[in-house]
Amino acid sequence: MIDRRGFLAAVPATAYASKRALSQGGASFSRDVTLPIDRIGVQLYTVRNEMAANADATLATIAEIGYAEVELAGLYGMTAREMRAKLDAVGLRAASSHHGIDEVRSGWERTLAAAQELGQSQVVVPGLPGNERSAEGLRRIAEDFNRAAEAARAAGLRFGYHNHEWEFRPLEDGSVPMELLLDGTEAELVDWQMDIFWTVHGGGDPARAIRARSGRVTSVHVKDRTAAGDMVDVGDGIIDFSRLIPLAEGLGLRHAFVEHDQPQDALASVRRSFRHMMLNPGRP
Repeated sequence: MIDRRGFLAAVPATAYASKRALSQGGASFSRDVTLPIDRIGVQLYTVRNEMAANADATLATIAEIGYAEVELAGLYGMTAREMRAKLDAVGLRAASSHHGIDEVRSGWERTLAAAQELGQSQVVVPGLPGNERSAEGLRRIAEDFNRAAEAARAAGLRFGYHNHEWEFRPLEDGSVPMELLLDGTEAELVDWQMDIFWTVHGGGDPARAIRARSGRVTSVHVKDRTAAGDMVDVGDGIIDFSRLIPLAEGLGLRHAFVEHDQPQDALASVRRSFRHMMLNPGRP
């Protein structure tokens, strides 16, 4: 595992002259990305099949690529202690994890204890059931989030919510789900894990939202989108991360997790995305 500056020092200057030579399949990178964050993470949902087949080898490859942090989407049949041991063995840190609303409502203390065992700094709810996406349902969920966040804070953890596209589409009464959730929760307690792809896909403006909710976007999912709406590896789409990531970091961002929901080759995808984020000749 190496940080941003170590990676740059290890790459010959000639590598900067031709990003095409570093890309896979002969496709060039779409643009440079300035990522001030030293510790780039990956959401392990991207490599879920590989984790299920061979967690040790997958985590070793993630570390070899250069990632420093992971975000968990399940423990693949392991205990928190067992997963922590595997991560420690390759020098990775579990910074975050995803949990359903059912865990918030039942057994939340056990979830928080496992997050503590793993050494995490945050816990995140990654979505909500369709039958609770009414204005009334979202207001009730906001109350659940406030209670869950209070307990998380007592355990030394931050609590957040991860969006998809539906949160930006107005309900029948004209209210916007994401606004209902953020307005109905305590700003000092409930963070927003912005999935940049889904924010754009839902018609949202990530830069405007980051400014409007200054301090609340404490982590992001970094995944790219073509003009046609397809999810692609970071750098192969049109999202301008070179503007969004530094903006978010200046307003409270702590973690950035690369992700691709349906990659053709998961390990190749996370490797390609990492290289795109790291190889920027404009960095010190």
